[in-house]
Amino acid sequence: MESGLSSRADRTLKELLPAFAAAAPPKHNPTTAVDLSTAQNEVLRPELLEFFKSTVEDKATSEVFALPASNGGDPKLREALASFFNTYFHPIHPVKPEHIALTAGACDAIENVIHAVCDDGDSVLVPGPSWRKSHATPPSLENIMKLRPEDTDGFTPMLKARANVNIIVAQPPTYANFDNYLVPSLQAVYDFSADKSRIKAVLLCNPHNPLSRCYPKKALLEVMEFCQEHGLHLIIDEIYALTDLNNAPDSAPNFVSALSLTEPLRREGAVKVDPSRVHVVWSASKLFGMSGFRVVSLFHPVLPTITDSSVSTQGCIISQQNQPLISALSLLTTSHVNTVASLYLASLLTWPQLPTLLKLNTERLTSSYRLLATFLRKWDVDFVTPSHGLFLFAKLARHARSAGEEKLFFDALLRSGVKVADASGFRGVEGDFGWARIRFSVSEEGLREGLGRMEVFLEERK
Repeated sequence: MESGLSSRADRTLKELLPAFAAAAPPKHNPTTAVDLSTAQNEVLRPELLEFFKSTVEDKATSEVFALPASNGGDPKLREALASFFNTYFHPIHPVKPEHIALTAGACDAIENVIHAVCDDGDSVLVPGPSWRKSHATPPSLENIMKLRPEDTDGFTPMLKARANVNIIVAQPPTYANFDNYLVPSLQAVYDFSADKSRIKAVLLCNPHNPLSRCYPKKALLEVMEFCQEHGLHLIIDEIYALTDLNNAPDSAPNFVSALSLTEPLRREGAVKVDPSRVHVVWSASKLFGMSGFRVVSLFHPVLPTITDSSVSTQGCIISQQNQPLISALSLLTTSHVNTVASLYLASLLTWPQLPTLLKLNTERLTSSYRLLATFLRKWDVDFVTPSHGLFLFAKLARHARSAGEEKLFFDALLRSGVKVADASGFRGVEGDFGWARIRFSVSEEGLREGLGRMEVFLEERK
């Protein structure tokens, strides 16, 4: 029977699904494994659950059953977001509601802004290591060598499925001081590109995923200058903003939003940038643990089987001096955003106790991080010390010297009841094996259980 798919959808399936179909899990019980692989924040769930109940009970009206607002999304939520960004992101120019387009999470925002600024077959530069999608099952050992790096990248489905945009990864030479290599690595892959005219944007995450560190102001200014020089859009995913950890290293840069750096002729000056080419993405999923807020029935219409539970919550994109782009995004996402999610997030962002909630989030994340860090130091495992975020990046498989050895280690760990996000899909330092992203944004009880199983596993491998 003919599928009736368009040539575009047929091409997308043929390009992307084989990589995910190759995933075959080692034998384990997914219902009992401690999952430290995702990027979900669970530390505020008790408080947020109570707030959600009270919001629905006290503020929900029959309007929550109405169609979502067009022209950028719910006005009350956009007003609340503008106030939130003006308070915590320190923009040079105040963010106004008309600068914001609501989306179904950060993934939806990125997919649609790429669709709006790129044509079919264009390319986007992404600094490595970059975010990877958490799959239900990891690739089997016999298939690991068949997968191209881009097949496991988290950005690939959202850039390829609809917009058909290619990713060019700029891999760093080391994880230490990775920010020093941001522009040199971008410049290198740009210079070696076969068709520079098809490169349209740079896409990066700040605070970084998976390294959980912030790019310093100097590096951000340099990448803005790079984009200005080459006529590129700069899309910065700031989804991990405000996930601060106490007692971060003195050398760790503080979070600096791109919104605070987009003055064309700033006296301090280091950059003259066209602010219409700078776009900020943010979602409530990481800071407020709202990853489960589903606001669309299918995130990728042609790839429904690879949608994961850590995306598709309430998000937005801010572009202060590009109204045509905001208008285009409003049209692209007009039916994506759930009215109940809008009500909840607007209520949360305007809650008088929000500063207390943010402080509590930092305290609990810090406590869990210290527990994990103590364990890793006990086992002499190197890791990148985080300053923000929900996880850290550690060389857990210390003796792995190949992709095969790395995969054997993490498959065995999974069979022992602990799931982490091995670094095979992060596209980091070439030839440096054994790294994994390990989440600590879980309950203390859950983290202690996971570390206990991990200790038994490491003892057996001595």
